[in-house]
Amino acid sequence: MECDFDITVRRYGPTLHVTLAGELDLDTRSALDDVQAAFTEGVAVLACDMQRLTFMDVTGMHRLLDLARRAGERGIAFLAYNWRPQPRRLLDLVDSLYPPERTGKPRTGPTSLLSRTLRNAVTSHRATGAETVHAAVSRRRL
Repeated sequence: MECDFDITVRRYGPTLHVTLAGELDLDTRSALDDVQAAFTEGVAVLACDMQRLTFMDVTGMHRLLDLARRAGERGIAFLAYNWRPQPRRLLDLVDSLYPPERTGKPRTGPTSLLSRTLRNAVTSHRATGAETVHAAVSRRRL
C-alpha cells in the first residue's frame, strides 16, 4: 500500500519545527515516532505546521495527542497551527462530545492540547515551569 504522508523535521535553536503533509491515519500512525526521537536536550518548543495535512482520522489524532502529551512531560511547549478544514472538523467533532463544565467555563475536550494558541501554550508552560521551581525550592527548605 502506498503511503500518502510526509513529515519534515527541522531544528531552529530551541524550536523543533515539524511540517505534516498528506494523510495522518491508521497506515501512517508510526510516522510521528521520528518527531519524538528528535526530542533532545535544549528543545523548548515543538511547533507543528498543519497547512499541508489534508486528512486525519481518529488514529492519527490520538498519535498527535500522544506526541503533544509526551512533549509536555519533557517540558516542551507544543503548538499546532494552520489547520485545514477536515482535521479541524474532526477536532471540533470530538470536542463536541464532551459536555460543558458546570462551573460555566467553556467546554474543554481532549483535543484542547492541539487547539491552543501560541500565547496559551507559552502561558501554560511558564506556569508549569513556575510550579516545578516552586516545588524544588520547597523541597530544599525541608
